Amino acid sequence: MSLSVKKDAHVIDMETRSKISMRYKRITKAINKAFWNSESETTHSIYVGSYGRGSAINTSDLDVLIELPDCEYKHFSELLGNGPSRLLQAVRKPILDTYPSTDIKADGQVIVIRFSDDMKFEILPAFQQVDYWTQKITYKYPDTNMGGNWLTTDRKAEQEAIVNKNRESNGLLLDTCKHIRYIRDNYYSSYKLSGILIDAFV
Repeated sequence: MSLSVKKDAHVIDMETRSKISMRYKRITKAINKAFWNSESETTHSIYVGSYGRGSAINTSDLDVLIELPDCEYKHFSELLGNGPSRLLQAVRKPILDTYPSTDIKADGQVIVIRFSDDMKFEILPAFQQVDYWTQKITYKYPDTNMGGNWLTTDRKAEQEAIVNKNRESNGLLLDTCKHIRYIRDNYYSSYKLSGILIDAFV
């Protein structure tokens, strides 16, 4: 294959998309049932990372932000010890109940799910925050490092920036992001070049 960027290359095939969707819905339903008493497979859950930005390829990890009720933040933030770590373990449990033979671990800010076919999901539990004056929505999420902290992300601004830049470049931005991922995975797999670094650089 040519190392030049080609329009609409590296499209994720339908079989992989179907598998991603099925697992996404099962994971979302498990967490919704545990924390919201809901059977929904889609509410409180959004794709973030490269899949949310539209720059993912077949080998990309799947990053999912799942919103939890505000009362859970109050509970875990007031616990003695590392509250963020205990929150991640609480979110891990319903996922492990759903996929008992799968490698599922808490790691830093996320629950990492490694399936036997090498597909990897990273689940970020978060709490919605709405600015009273601007109505801007951000998310607070756990960080288990340094004894436990709570960090904030603005995933909407990140995704909107990518959409706008991609429109300005007539689609070249996302095509380039995908192509660099392809080159990394097939020619420089030993390089630890993250997806967010690729997208920010492009």
